[in-house]
Amino acid sequence: MLRLDRVSKFYSAGGVVSSGFSKVSLNFDRGEFVAITGESGSGKSTLLNVISGLDSFEEGEMYVEGAPTSGFSGRDMEDYRKKYIGNIFQTFNLINSYTVYQNVEMVLLLAGYDRNEIKDKVRDIIKKVGLSEYEKTKASKLSGGQKQRVAIARALARETPIIVADEPTGNLDSKSAADVIKLLHDVSEDKLVIIVTHNYDQVEPYVTRKITMHDGRVVEDRKIRTPQVSEISQAGGTSAPEAEGFEKKRKETKTPGSLSFGNTLRLGVRNTFNLPAKFMLLLFVFLFLCGGTFMAYSSFKNLGAAAAGSGYTDYFTEARPDRIVVTKTDRSLFTDEDYEKLAALENVKSVEKRDLLMDTEIVFNSDEIGYYITAAPVRAEGLENLLTAGRMPEADDEAIFLFAEDDPYISDSMMDLALDEVSQTFDNNSGTGYSDMKIVGYGYLTEEMEEYYDDTTTWIDGVAGFTDAKLEDFETAKAASGSSVEIDIGNKIITAENYGYFNVVTGPSMEKGEVLVPEEMAYMGGDGYGKASELTLNAVNPYETKSADLKITKTYNQQNVATVVGVQDYEAVAGNVYISREDYNDLFGNAEYQASVIADDSRYARDVRAEIEDAGFDAFYVYEGYASSNASMTAILNTFRTVILAGVLAVLFFVSYFIIKLIFKSRNSYFSIARMLGATKENCAALLRWDMFVVFNIAYFILAALVAGAGREAYPAPSILISLAGYIDSWDYVILYAVLCILAVLLAARYSRQMFKKTAMNAHREEV
Repeated sequence: MLRLDRVSKFYSAGGVVSSGFSKVSLNFDRGEFVAITGESGSGKSTLLNVISGLDSFEEGEMYVEGAPTSGFSGRDMEDYRKKYIGNIFQTFNLINSYTVYQNVEMVLLLAGYDRNEIKDKVRDIIKKVGLSEYEKTKASKLSGGQKQRVAIARALARETPIIVADEPTGNLDSKSAADVIKLLHDVSEDKLVIIVTHNYDQVEPYVTRKITMHDGRVVEDRKIRTPQVSEISQAGGTSAPEAEGFEKKRKETKTPGSLSFGNTLRLGVRNTFNLPAKFMLLLFVFLFLCGGTFMAYSSFKNLGAAAAGSGYTDYFTEARPDRIVVTKTDRSLFTDEDYEKLAALENVKSVEKRDLLMDTEIVFNSDEIGYYITAAPVRAEGLENLLTAGRMPEADDEAIFLFAEDDPYISDSMMDLALDEVSQTFDNNSGTGYSDMKIVGYGYLTEEMEEYYDDTTTWIDGVAGFTDAKLEDFETAKAASGSSVEIDIGNKIITAENYGYFNVVTGPSMEKGEVLVPEEMAYMGGDGYGKASELTLNAVNPYETKSADLKITKTYNQQNVATVVGVQDYEAVAGNVYISREDYNDLFGNAEYQASVIADDSRYARDVRAEIEDAGFDAFYVYEGYASSNASMTAILNTFRTVILAGVLAVLFFVSYFIIKLIFKSRNSYFSIARMLGATKENCAALLRWDMFVVFNIAYFILAALVAGAGREAYPAPSILISLAGYIDSWDYVILYAVLCILAVLLAARYSRQMFKKTAMNAHREEV
């Protein structure tokens, strides 16, 4: 069944060619128990490797069942090893982290058998070699003799017609060696068994034929006894029908590499966890890869947000893509009928009457406690059910604050510190002066509120609920910020251009008709010998002009500011002109000359604008007023961040690869053994992919859970995780998983290519 015709094997190293063996012609038949002997270096092990298909030959021809093998491709040779050869090695070549059962099972799984159909077969073979009680014992725990029994069981499992054994008793004591040889003889009926041995006396009772080699040549080929079965072919040739029979058998049997998907997954997962040290190191590498990718992607989004926010609007805080600002063509105030008309238009979600409050941003600031909170002002009434601590505001200098429950920057503990503490408050948009305010209650935004405020172009931390009177103050202050104010005092007109900064605000204990001004302003309007005693305020906005004649009852300077104005820091209030609330409202109140319409969907915003104009109003689409401060710089920044992200991912990939390469050196022996047992390149690559893929998934979901938990304050998270959570949303997790999946597959592919640059035998030699 196996014939060598003048076969030679050569090795080349450093330009020097040496001979493994030369012009060997032998014929082997089923039923023979052949011993190949000779001194070390005689070529007997090299001959066995060529016979078993682990090594190639350079000259002559080897026939198996009449078919020549010199033209076999790598796949054909894998087929040959899988279907015809069972190997037994001197060093056992077991998977030490596998149990006895798993070592025997593996060779059948590699041959394409289903796991469930081989359970009884594996146990019967283990029983045949006398290891039933060690079925669940790891190979690393066995004695040398027991390991060789497992190797024999593994060789027998596929029921191949040829068994080759290279010094199978070389590492055993004499009793164990005798037991192994007897066992090999007992289980090898009707097979061709070829043993390479340096101790012929151990095998002499069982051999049917002795072959002696010396200096790479066969010097003796002697029959000892009759084979267990009759000879199948005669020396010197094989018939054409026999050759055709081999080809037919090779095509009908399972194709090499037919390891099923389920068994590939099973072995891959098994390999993931059977070496805890390797698993932990690989997990660390993938945590590094995932963490680095998360950070790079988060920075990518952060830069993107910076690029998108590099534009500006001169007036609107909520430059929403679904917002249209509406005014009446005659510049008159809105009526209830006007609001109803706008709300009835198609694709209109809502009409915001208090339009100016949409562009008002209130800041709560406390250096003592250490917080700086920005908030959109809303009506407190109706928000009672959203409070989790504190109470509703009862006075105009009190407010409640609502924020997102998973906000990475604001926590319940911070709000507990702020509760009922005095905070300095100012309107960030209108530039009105500082005032004292208390946050008396806090709670969480609803999902709808979160979604609404996430669409704004200016970042806010939440919403602040105030009394109606306080909202009117903010609304009036916003109207004032959009008005041009001039002071007619004495013979002078004072404006921001000729005086510098000044600001009209409501003042401490001011009565209607009275005004408190900086001392230098009063002197500017005097007659040269004293201060002016009265002035006129003119407030001009795009819709109307209002005036107020006021009496100067007090002035303040750096020395008396504490007693007159009630603040210690003169610079904080310098330039303020204080009037009563009644006069302030008369000048800047009645602000319902502008409204905002919110479209159902931003895609319809321009259509809604057209409908509003057709209804007789003036309309301005806010999003079109959002200008880029530097379009070319934004484009450069977007290109730069993309290049940086790609570069970081490349660095992470190669750093991870080189570390993984070092880690997987401990697994090279596993893959070289798998290849010698019949695994194809594709099989090993698939096992490697699953091994890495399982660890990658564990690492990814650990990190994703940490980041997501940090975003929800599920645990005391480090600031870096909180920062990541602030920029990564649900879809980003999907994107990152896809990117990291690709990186994991590429890592496995690159390593497998490196691994298969060596032949199975060369890889085996390096490992043993």
